[in-house]
Amino acid sequence: MPLPDPVPRALRSLAALLTGAATAVAMGALAAGPASAQATTPLPDRLERIRAQEATALYGSPEIRPMDQRKTSIASMGDSEISGEGQGPYERGTNGDGDGDENWCHRALHAGIHRTEIDVDQTYNLACSGATTQNLIYGSGARQWDELNQGDNLAIKARNTHVKLIWIVASANDEGGIEFGPVMTDCTMRRIFFQGNCWPDYTDGVQARVDVSGRNLATAVTSVKQTMTDAGYTSSDYQVVVMGYPSPVSPDVEDNPNFPGWYNGGCLLYLKDMAIGRNKVVPLFERAVRKAALDTGVRYLDNSRLFHGHEPCTENPWVSGVTSDGGDPRNGNTWRQSWHPNYRGHGAFGACVGAFYASTSRTGTCVDPKSTDSTRFHSGLMTFRQLRNAASGYCLDSQGYSTRNTYDLLQWTCHGGSNQGWWHDSGNSSLHIELTHDRCVDAEGGVAAGRMAIVYNCHGGANQQWRHDNGLIRSKGQPSLCLGVADTNRETRVRLVACDASDAKQQWRWENQTGTYGFGYSDWMPSSAY
Repeated sequence: MPLPDPVPRALRSLAALLTGAATAVAMGALAAGPASAQATTPLPDRLERIRAQEATALYGSPEIRPMDQRKTSIASMGDSEISGEGQGPYERGTNGDGDGDENWCHRALHAGIHRTEIDVDQTYNLACSGATTQNLIYGSGARQWDELNQGDNLAIKARNTHVKLIWIVASANDEGGIEFGPVMTDCTMRRIFFQGNCWPDYTDGVQARVDVSGRNLATAVTSVKQTMTDAGYTSSDYQVVVMGYPSPVSPDVEDNPNFPGWYNGGCLLYLKDMAIGRNKVVPLFERAVRKAALDTGVRYLDNSRLFHGHEPCTENPWVSGVTSDGGDPRNGNTWRQSWHPNYRGHGAFGACVGAFYASTSRTGTCVDPKSTDSTRFHSGLMTFRQLRNAASGYCLDSQGYSTRNTYDLLQWTCHGGSNQGWWHDSGNSSLHIELTHDRCVDAEGGVAAGRMAIVYNCHGGANQQWRHDNGLIRSKGQPSLCLGVADTNRETRVRLVACDASDAKQQWRWENQTGTYGFGYSDWMPSSAY
């Protein structure tokens, strides 16, 4: 059925909307060490004038103060994912409302940097919608709108305050890189006008794209560290935290019992395009961002799974779908806030960064453990492993590469795919599938002998609580019942049976994943259910 005017005209301008915007989302930190005594490299005259003005506003006089006499601060750098694009209200002058040149940095007053609860005097949101990694490099000349280059701005803030944390979310907009904005625009437009899936045009080039983004991010992080050294900081005076981008889409949206509809909910992508986004693009991008962080010696916070269960059209979205700010539909800036974290999403960002800052680990992971509208920080990175049945040699597998509610769990040839990756949450006793943190191993209909194992929305109920006990996967609530198979045939479903430690069909070995699926076609493309 054709869309009523002016929607088609409005959404044709979606390309302008998302081109400068990244999709996906930011976090991390650690307490700073002792005050620095290093020499400070002078700024160029034009930046020194700005610095002196800001110092006067902060302290009443323009000189650079010793570190221990400065106000403390934290700062965010990067693109729309961390600037606050998509939620508002925005800082004056960053919503096309400034004097002189228009500025669409869209720095939200409630962005994550302002919601970490880290005890400092100043919080600086230096990020800007549409930023590339070049915008973080001091002296690069890469400006946006009427703004200072973010690297130049950091150099000023680092001389006037004691910057304890620099939170970076960047590289999604770099040319030749992942280019989330243009890609999401293309895929959204194809869905709106029923032109077919976009994934065939992009899947083969994903690895090359994320490689570019990762290399560029490493260059930018190295530059940021040099900017701090030039400002007189030692490595113990501050922390750099690189955070990646959470997956903004889910192919499981129709499981929402109150599914709002494709247009009302703004989840305007084909399901198979959502599958490649969640199952392939975001995991590969996460690896590249992680490598850039670790290679440059900074802290890394993995939030790639943070929005699982909170995508557009799910029960409690933390990210907006295709949305308008109510302006002229022919203006691309009306639509540029689409596919970005909303107020709740930035609240999750802030909570995760605050928790990471309070930790001492070099890496961390943040998730919502059971779709409860809350976050949990885990020290280190999650490692997903396969569960191999001792009798058959087959692995616990989600049928058809699907994470739709009630899909069967069965035994299948071990291949290393993400539908055979599992992580045990010892705090909640839940078994999460690698494809999405929002789906867990569930005893269908309750804990009783003969009940089948399925994947289902994680809720923390008794039929989703398991403990690994000397090779048995035992129900926590009914310890006499364990997961097992009736025979050693491939495709045999997994079910609850009376526990018998001598029965090899109930014995499961936690192993590193094996096989060659990697991120090929079969590793992300689900069954025809999508």
